[in-house]
Amino acid sequence: MRKKVAIVLLFILSLVTTLPFKTYALEQNNNLNTPSLNSYYNSNDYVIDAYNIDITLNENNTFDITETITAYFNISKHGIYRKIPLKNKIVRLDGTTSTNRAQISNLKVNDKYTISKIDGAYNIQIGDANKTITGKKTYVIKYTYNIGKDPIKDYDELYYNIIGNEWDTVIGNITFSITMPKEFDANKLGFSYGTKGSVENSKINYTVSDNTITGKYNGILNAGEALTIRCELPEGYFVGAQNNINVFDYLIYIVPVISLILSFILWYLFGRDKKVVETVEFYPPEGFNSLEVGFLYKGNANKTDVTSLLIYLADKGYIQISEIKEKTLFSTTNSFKITKLKEYDGNNVNERLFLEGLFKKSFFSSKKSSENEVTLSELYNNFYITVNEILKNTNSKENKQKIFEKKSTNKKIFLILMMLISYVLITAIPILTYSHGEILIFALIFPGIGFSVLFSMVFGNTPISVKIFGIVWGLGFGGIPWITMVLPIMVQETFYLVGYLIGIICIIGMAICLKYLPQRTKYGLEILGKIKGFKNYLETAEKNKLEAMVLENPNYFYDILPYTYVLGVSDKWIEKFEEITLEAPNWYVGSRPFTVATFGTFMNSAMASANSAMTSSPSSSSSGGGSAGGGSGGGGGGSW
Repeated sequence: MRKKVAIVLLFILSLVTTLPFKTYALEQNNNLNTPSLNSYYNSNDYVIDAYNIDITLNENNTFDITETITAYFNISKHGIYRKIPLKNKIVRLDGTTSTNRAQISNLKVNDKYTISKIDGAYNIQIGDANKTITGKKTYVIKYTYNIGKDPIKDYDELYYNIIGNEWDTVIGNITFSITMPKEFDANKLGFSYGTKGSVENSKINYTVSDNTITGKYNGILNAGEALTIRCELPEGYFVGAQNNINVFDYLIYIVPVISLILSFILWYLFGRDKKVVETVEFYPPEGFNSLEVGFLYKGNANKTDVTSLLIYLADKGYIQISEIKEKTLFSTTNSFKITKLKEYDGNNVNERLFLEGLFKKSFFSSKKSSENEVTLSELYNNFYITVNEILKNTNSKENKQKIFEKKSTNKKIFLILMMLISYVLITAIPILTYSHGEILIFALIFPGIGFSVLFSMVFGNTPISVKIFGIVWGLGFGGIPWITMVLPIMVQETFYLVGYLIGIICIIGMAICLKYLPQRTKYGLEILGKIKGFKNYLETAEKNKLEAMVLENPNYFYDILPYTYVLGVSDKWIEKFEEITLEAPNWYVGSRPFTVATFGTFMNSAMASANSAMTSSPSSSSSGGGSAGGGSGGGGGGSW
């Protein structure tokens, strides 16, 4: 009797001790309405009630995968999305790592779906945006996953995340079947599950029959947990696997490098100038104003060259420059006004345009001081029209062909096209591979414009204030979009990052070739030699020579002054005369006793202010061995 009672008690005890396990482990075909499971699942908007993965591994290291996912929606949803990685970082327990790029093909889904590439992953959004569902829904996703050549030299491996660690809900009833292409050593097979890096494997049951591995996970994977298989295979197990670098991807290396070589050849054939013979010159080339000397020296006039006409025409007696105080809303600032002394009587079209533009009634200014006077503030958002017209006249094709060989100037378009094509390729190919195609236009335009402006202002013949503005504006307009849209794509793949850096270096090289491409004519070389000789004299002239020049021509300092601005030596020129006695020019009215030092300080400030005011324009007002999650594949998903 006592033996029977003991047997009954042991039976009842065994029933009680098994109850907690059954409320946690899911049985195949479990019903979510079971009271013991409701409390566990009700904390999620949806759950994966069953997940079956059927994999056929091919000899060329591609995976034919069928995923059967049964979701249960506690609230209304359109469906699920499945995110599959296009790049995998492999992490092994021995500390070795490798990466591979994956390609997805032969996609089939048993429901309506759309695909996109987001953050380096292939995103499959399943469901209808116009419909919602609740309760149970089964999705079948079939695709081929190609991870390319095995990177290990001594052996091949199967290292795959059967379920990735990027799902955002719990997953139960997990089963899998993996068919290998040929025999393998089952003793080297291992599994792991849990958060990334975990080596736990106690809840995985599997069997091997012939070349097929079947098994199940006896538990529930939480959000962020993975299930991974790894098996070491003999070297040469996979045959015929291909490098997943698309042939077009190599264009990001080939095109910029070839373009740079061609650019160098074009420069070598059509851009190399003969040696420039510098002559000793005490005056600029006769018959040319400061704007024209700037054009002849650089081959292209800029806005600073136009502004230099302010001093040139003052020195010729047409205008007077006076220091004044201008009142703003909250303060008073140092400024100047320009007074017309006489009408222009010369025959230079650009000098005439400059004078007429100075005293033309401003649309943006409320009213002028008088018809023959204009202040600095009245030039803002007005005089730029005149500046642009003068630049158009000066930089005309006819003028350039006088100093540059026609056959060399025609080659510039080829260099520009090669630069543009290289820039588009090194940016577009990675973005189209790993991200939204919609961001491509922004990733091209914003960094392209921003960095172009930055380099042109920083390395151009511009004042310090303009260089600073160029850095700030260029980094803001181009740098921020580049960091947010381009850089995250590049760092996902070393192949692309290296290609991008090489491409940028090649583009800079092409830009240098472009700058020095035009080959000067015989006349162009001769005039350049005179200007260089004149500039060299301005920088190196001794005091006694300058004093002799002033004795010969008392106005010598002022006659030369406008040319020093276009040649970039104004500071040195003014400094050389600080110890030489000069009279104030009759076109300058100062607010303090005259010295060359105070005059120079004013002129440098005035020229910088004039350049800013005269070129400003109104802005527009328009508007087995592995760890969980350490292998290829997997990814994750969610609901929407």
